[in-house]
Amino acid sequence: MEEDFFNNELIEGFEQMLDNRESKYYDSEDLVEIIEFYIEVNDSEYAKRALEFAEKMHPDNLDIKIKRIEYLLFTENLKGAGKLIQELSDIAAKEIDYLLVQARFWGLKNMPRKAIRFYEQALQIDDEETDFICNCIGNEYLNLDEVHSAIVAFKRALKFNPENDYSFYSIIQSYEEIHDKDDCIVFLKEYIEDNPYSETAWLQLGLLHNNKKQFHEAIDAFDFVIAINPTSIAAQTNKAHSLEELGQLNAAIEVLEETLEFDDSPASTHLKIGELFEKLEKPQKALRAYHLSIKEDPQLDKAWAKTASLYDKIANYDEAEYYINRAIELDNTNPDYYSNVIYYYLKQMKFEEAIKNLERLVELKPLVFNTWYAYVETLIAIGEYDQALAVLIGGALKNFNRAEFFYQLSNVYYQTDQDKLGNEALVNALSLDRSLKDEMLENYPILKEKIKLVN
Repeated sequence: MEEDFFNNELIEGFEQMLDNRESKYYDSEDLVEIIEFYIEVNDSEYAKRALEFAEKMHPDNLDIKIKRIEYLLFTENLKGAGKLIQELSDIAAKEIDYLLVQARFWGLKNMPRKAIRFYEQALQIDDEETDFICNCIGNEYLNLDEVHSAIVAFKRALKFNPENDYSFYSIIQSYEEIHDKDDCIVFLKEYIEDNPYSETAWLQLGLLHNNKKQFHEAIDAFDFVIAINPTSIAAQTNKAHSLEELGQLNAAIEVLEETLEFDDSPASTHLKIGELFEKLEKPQKALRAYHLSIKEDPQLDKAWAKTASLYDKIANYDEAEYYINRAIELDNTNPDYYSNVIYYYLKQMKFEEAIKNLERLVELKPLVFNTWYAYVETLIAIGEYDQALAVLIGGALKNFNRAEFFYQLSNVYYQTDQDKLGNEALVNALSLDRSLKDEMLENYPILKEKIKLVN
């Protein structure tokens, strides 16, 4: 805390000096720290001003010259960085920071093996930054697609500093990249032996077991996380998932209900509880959970959609319409919501409302056959033949050369007394798929006589 305060005070003082156009004395170590700060926070303008100030005050200082190389690499001036690296080769060959900037230089030049060589040299000089350097080596091996070598480097870093989260997660991600879940589990168990109170390791172990459908083992791991940190939302929710997969739905609900005591955003938890109650065929409890989810977060469209679906199941279509339309207001690009509302409208013979939403659905999913087919079928059902014709020619047949659409087209032409065009469409339909004939004759009785003429 004191060091952080000192750093802030140092930076604030330096910036105040620049703003007041003053010139104060700073020793080289402070200036190196100031330059480093600006590079780390990606402030190239202040890094440049700090460098120029430092170079004027300490023109022969080697550390500041090396910071100049870092700045050139930071601004992707590889040519300038390479030139300065060469100039300092005689006097800085064994400086740790000089070796590190060389390694980074070759990494940026897409020469990972050369970068690794300089990182290895740096390791021989200084062991205070072993974890940082080993992580860099691991990243270069990843650039070479040598994932196993990268894992060795990251493990070396983690051994030096067991609290280095970057090393830990890099190992996990590397195992994921090579799809080696078993060795990753072995690694986690070994890590836990040395760090038995690592909440992160136990959680990752549980997630891996879940992924491998080893749900009992996953629950054991999540229980350790909960013992270490009783308010771990991740452990509780994933434990509930494991219990659900094992068919222990009531137990899963109990776990999720416990999290509500310390969950800052419980809307999703209520939503999941509702889904579990639905699986248990307890619609009233499910409905209550969905309403609580909406109350906690009125912007959660999934909660409105789930509520609509449940109202539909209990044949309360008015409420189903209301809730699904609210979901659409919150997310008007979700095709599932439009499919649901169309279904609700069609069940109640509300064709105009269904057509309006079918029009939107084909915009969202123009390459889905069933959507176009239902759109045309609905227009035919209410006698909107001109619109059906426009939809068939302007959209459906443009996307699909399907017999179903030609059967629909022939029916529309016959209904509008355009027999010649109807015959042409019917011939096309029969040539594309004659096996659909009986089904289509049931849908469009007018075709029964016409098909004899065409034959």
